[in-house]
Amino acid sequence: MFLCLSAMSQDLKHCGADEFAYEFYQSNPQLQKLMEQKREELRMYTKKYVAANYARRSADSILTIPVVFHIIHNYGNENISEAQIASGLKVLNQGFRKQLADTANIVTNFKSIAADCEIEFKLAKLDPNGKCTNGVNRIASPLTNIGNHSVKNLVHWNPSKYLNIYVVKKIANLAGHCLMPDQAAAKPEWDGMVISHEYVGDTGTANKLRSVVLAHEVGHYLNLFHIWGGNNVPSYFYLPVEQISNCAVGDDVDDTPFTKGWSSCTLNGASCGNTVDNVQNAMDYSYCNFMFTEGQKQRMRAALRSSVANRSNLVTQQNLIETGVLNFDSLCVANFTTNARIICAGEDITFTDKSLFDATGWDWDFGDGLNSTDRNPTYTYFQAGDYNVVLTAKRNSASVQSAPLKIRVQDDVGKPYFVEDFESVAGFNASGLFNIADNNTLLFSLNNQTGFHSAKSAAILMNDTAPDFSGKTILYSPLIDLTATGSPTLSFNYAFSQKQLNADDILELFISNDCGKTWLSRSKRTGATLRTVTTAKTTTAYLPIDSTEWKKVNTPIPVNYVNSRFMFKVELTNFYGNNFFIDNININPQLYSSIAMIEIQDLLLAPNPANSLIRISGDFKKVNCKIIDINGKLVKEISHYNVDNSIDVSSLSNGVYSVFVKEENSYGILRFVKY
Repeated sequence: MFLCLSAMSQDLKHCGADEFAYEFYQSNPQLQKLMEQKREELRMYTKKYVAANYARRSADSILTIPVVFHIIHNYGNENISEAQIASGLKVLNQGFRKQLADTANIVTNFKSIAADCEIEFKLAKLDPNGKCTNGVNRIASPLTNIGNHSVKNLVHWNPSKYLNIYVVKKIANLAGHCLMPDQAAAKPEWDGMVISHEYVGDTGTANKLRSVVLAHEVGHYLNLFHIWGGNNVPSYFYLPVEQISNCAVGDDVDDTPFTKGWSSCTLNGASCGNTVDNVQNAMDYSYCNFMFTEGQKQRMRAALRSSVANRSNLVTQQNLIETGVLNFDSLCVANFTTNARIICAGEDITFTDKSLFDATGWDWDFGDGLNSTDRNPTYTYFQAGDYNVVLTAKRNSASVQSAPLKIRVQDDVGKPYFVEDFESVAGFNASGLFNIADNNTLLFSLNNQTGFHSAKSAAILMNDTAPDFSGKTILYSPLIDLTATGSPTLSFNYAFSQKQLNADDILELFISNDCGKTWLSRSKRTGATLRTVTTAKTTTAYLPIDSTEWKKVNTPIPVNYVNSRFMFKVELTNFYGNNFFIDNININPQLYSSIAMIEIQDLLLAPNPANSLIRISGDFKKVNCKIIDINGKLVKEISHYNVDNSIDVSSLSNGVYSVFVKEENSYGILRFVKY
């Protein structure tokens, strides 16, 4: 059903078209005359169009509108899936084509005039630059929490060629809002609609009750007023719903009865002297409104034949070709996603084809000399290293190749600590850390200008050009074996300046006990708790001047994360922040007297598997040995062990054990199976 709802059950919200139109009119006196002129021009055109077409009930031609969804998100659930977008488009089309199942429940008085509007909506396949697109454009921005016209400044495709739909997190207690054609003609850069993610489709974050708010907003886009005549008055005066005075106004459509408007599904509701109101009309505020009338159909089709706001260009054959909606059959982009970017050796990773359009063949190069022709392969890497994965998508004789995507495969045996002050590494990659960015630009690099009480650190040098864009950078640790300690802590220093003190920059620390399959948040800072300086650095590149401009994150690691599969990651979500620096990343420092510890060379354990005795050999004289079970429990400790001795493990239960070996500033870790 269609709805643009008041805040009733399920926290349903209403449409903001009238409020936004009134505000727009009052705050733009220089555009008032033009808006009034365009409204009158469209009114006269519609009158002539309806007079010529209203009596004709035979099938009209299908009018198709190219659509692009701009998903404005803050990395939350408002970043809706492609499946939910497809659901939203499906419900929208069903509503305009009188195909919703609920149409069977139309009140008898209005069954005969319930219309198949013969208007359809299709995702664009070509963007304004003629490049392939799936019709979905994702942009991270704090403006998703505001949801006003400002989101259109982030991205706006030519409104004479596309219907721009902006999906956001929230809109000041509203479900959505949209400019009508006369307003869009006066300010074309704001043409389009904004809608909360909870009102797109009937899956994901939405549901059936809220699913067709989108159709209500499209009704406004195609020149329909609210059924009680909201905004259908001079000077754009705002008419609230359910006011009996609304009976004097009307919506300029002959077959919709005058009504006060309804905020509830009162099917026997009768106002303004009617036998019954058209409560189920798409442009009411009830939550059972799932129909357009024949008069509304002709009014919307008139808007699509009028030059006001260039609506008429949308449905032309030439535009449908230029936006890829008509006669576009090309394999143009090879692309894919993956369920992980960093895994341990021996683990599976799944790749999902996202190529455009309709590939029939796939050739995956996994970067290790092996290939697959599956569409969505699951692959296992057995050797540690960095691998560039490339997909070649094929159809008939055509083929296109994706950009390489780096996958890091870690050695399944982790080191028993992690200490990095960036002083001795030649470059960032030598640190063993791995970082990715969703915007492909804001990555960590080695900074040689400053550190915390040192000369170096790792840094992200921000280069955003607009205050409303953002990006997320993720810094992954290597695999760490914590079984040799009982109470580890994780800490690091950082320095950061915002460019706007009220910005929503976020720094969050996560830990994993299964080599990065799942993550637990341990620390999250934003706003004033995040920044390390009191004054925003708005015009200059931030560089911390001394230790007072650094903060520390220090968190204990829960006992159920103290195992051999430990990892951590640091996520920085940048909302136009300034430069960010990180230094002195430490885990397990209490085990060592110096951060300059080195691994014992040629360290070996035999036999493996073992039943009774094991022997450790290597480049050492005497070491201390700790045997740790799979739960991190110390089960055996040997002091002053040397290569001439054996260790009796016969009393241990069958299973996997780690042996931590330490000699002054050298260490080693081995693993064996007891049977």
